[in-house]
Amino acid sequence: MTPSTHRGGIGRLYSVLWTHARGMRLRMVVALVALAGAQIARLTIPWLFGCAVNALQTQGEAGLREAGWYLVAMLAAAIVAWAMHGPARIVERRTALYARERLADALFARLLSLPLRWHEQHHSGDTLHRLQKTTGALFGFAQNQFIYLQNLISIIGPIVALVAVSLLTGLATLAGYVVVAILLLRFDRVMVRLVREENAADRRYTSSVVDSAGNISTVLTLGLQEAVRGAVRARHLEVSKPLDRSIVVNEGKWATIDLLNNAMRVGVVALYAWLSWRDTGAVLVGTAVMVYQYTQQIGTVVGSMAQHWGELVRHQTDIASADPILDATPRWSPPTGEDHTAWKSIRIEGAVLCHPNGARGLDGVDLELRRGARVALVGPSGAGKSTLLRVLAGLYPADAMRILVDGRATALPDLSSLAILVPQEPEIFESDVRSNLTLGVPRSEADVARACEIACLAPVLEALPGGIAAVISERGANLSGGQRQRLALARGLLAASQSSMVLLDEPTSSIDPVTEARIYDGVLASLGDACVVSSIHRLHLLPRFDTIVLLDAGRVVDAGSLDQLLERQPLFREMWRGYTSDASGSGGAGIRAA
Repeated sequence: MTPSTHRGGIGRLYSVLWTHARGMRLRMVVALVALAGAQIARLTIPWLFGCAVNALQTQGEAGLREAGWYLVAMLAAAIVAWAMHGPARIVERRTALYARERLADALFARLLSLPLRWHEQHHSGDTLHRLQKTTGALFGFAQNQFIYLQNLISIIGPIVALVAVSLLTGLATLAGYVVVAILLLRFDRVMVRLVREENAADRRYTSSVVDSAGNISTVLTLGLQEAVRGAVRARHLEVSKPLDRSIVVNEGKWATIDLLNNAMRVGVVALYAWLSWRDTGAVLVGTAVMVYQYTQQIGTVVGSMAQHWGELVRHQTDIASADPILDATPRWSPPTGEDHTAWKSIRIEGAVLCHPNGARGLDGVDLELRRGARVALVGPSGAGKSTLLRVLAGLYPADAMRILVDGRATALPDLSSLAILVPQEPEIFESDVRSNLTLGVPRSEADVARACEIACLAPVLEALPGGIAAVISERGANLSGGQRQRLALARGLLAASQSSMVLLDEPTSSIDPVTEARIYDGVLASLGDACVVSSIHRLHLLPRFDTIVLLDAGRVVDAGSLDQLLERQPLFREMWRGYTSDASGSGGAGIRAA
């Protein structure tokens, strides 16, 4: 399921099924053939019954033996049908499960490949709804192939049988049900539009519920329960509007189909009887019963088709829910063979990033990085510190940027293949502490303990019931802001064990200055020859860095040591004086503490 192949109606459903059934395709085809064979076997039952009745009518007592064999053949046909249908249905449903699992994995992998900006522009509740609708549509479609086959064979077979009985009767039946099919398609055009409206409204409703539940502490502490409830209820009412209209349309569709079905049944039997009487002066009861049963079967199939066609329309609409995910451009991945892991120096030239509103987050940033360097980014709020780190990490694609490694130009659009980023806002998963630290990557007990010690997480674990096995609530609701940051930092240190560059975006902003200083001492010492680039808000940390880069309005104003910037830059001196006076007044950590 890729952007180049995801257009189309029913054809798209089959294309997606075929793609994600890879590994089970042969079994799926054999199962479909068996399901078709089962339905063909069932179609012989009305014919055999009609032949039995005709034998009794035309031969009397002498026809009992022949009629008996026809009845035995009916039972045999039912047994053969189930012998093929049962095993084939098991394979069909297992294939549906398999295809759904593969599609869910492919879509999630696609999500993980998209840049941060895409995720910022799409609510997580909206994305979750799209994933559920798309995978659910494929599963529903894949496991119901037997219904579509039954309907197809059960409408073609009886018409062929009626044509064999009487050409005019068969053609009249075909013409009548073509009219029914046209009416059905007209109804479902309206249903498609209503399903799309419903899905859009349902995504908005899901997003509001996810928002409210995810920010429940704010709702409770500010006493906003009724206000939030009203907002969520209003979103849900928007879902009900297209559903209400579809109820009316659906009942109109069923009334039309049922009335036409009854008219067709009566009309076709009457037509056959009249033609038979006109041509032969008699009407064979068995054949008349056969015509009625086949006509009734067609009517039943048309009703089933009306129901399942509506489901098919919904599947087509739902599977298109993933289009925004498939259409998005994934993050760039470095070309095979371009290895820069042994780099000594990296130069960033002319980094430019424009926000969606047109404002420049970065405006021609140049930056020199050396292996083993400790680089601090400072500047007023909105200077571009976090933006620069996110561009370097590949979370935001730069509008322009040139990267030179050891003096040579490269095709790298960012440093994501070399660097990891520890963000300011910690993202905590609903799991135990160990799982939050390792995220499924095998880690030794010693490495985990060391990361916890450096991030000053060990005292937090000692206070938690269960320690490292303690269960963390959704988004870390049962931890304080500082505890969440320590956990996220320890996780980042584990992930950075093989990285040559570590980017820190104020990962200790919620931690007290004394503990923060201890954490930075441990982090910088533990990372060896990795280049560390950290945005800094609390300036007492600056003596720990050998290069300080001053940014303002998305530009690099100056770069140098602490003393050099204090001497050269009035903006930096003002920031330094303001921070030192605040720190002195609050009894903060010593500014020059090494």
